[in-house]
Amino acid sequence: MELIGRINRRKVYYVQIRNNSEWKSSLPKVDWVVFTIANKEDEELVPPAVKICMDNNVSYNCSAGTLAHWTEQYFDEEITGRAFDYEMRTKKEFDYELSPVTTAHQNFSEGFWFASTLAHDPHNEIDKVVCLDFTQRKVKKHLTELIEKINNSWLPSDDEIELAQYDK
Repeated sequence: MELIGRINRRKVYYVQIRNNSEWKSSLPKVDWVVFTIANKEDEELVPPAVKICMDNNVSYNCSAGTLAHWTEQYFDEEITGRAFDYEMRTKKEFDYELSPVTTAHQNFSEGFWFASTLAHDPHNEIDKVVCLDFTQRKVKKHLTELIEKINNSWLPSDDEIELAQYDK
């Protein structure tokens, strides 16, 4: 995991998961939001990554890329499955207020802005944003440019769709 900047009190990290088998062990254990970037060609990487994020107590998920809605749904299914398992095991009702919140963004810049400035957990202070890049072409440069813009009071466009700018 590479620290690529700060936005207010949040540290922003970048993790490219393709060709990086160690990415799993570098994730935080508490108080973090994950910003995922996945496209159609990355589909098989998403399910195991979602489970790993959930195992590491992610507080919030913001998904971008062409698979944004699919990734968000996968997070929601994982949350629901874990809630069901909890209820079966304990015979108690699961409190969804304690589960991560999920969002999907077709506007890449707006999604990152939201993840890095507004995403919150009412029970814990989020102080880390982990950008999980599933893509082959990478988005690290675009993310570092957005960090600088956000730190200079920039706001994202209102465009419904805005694609990521890739490094390659």
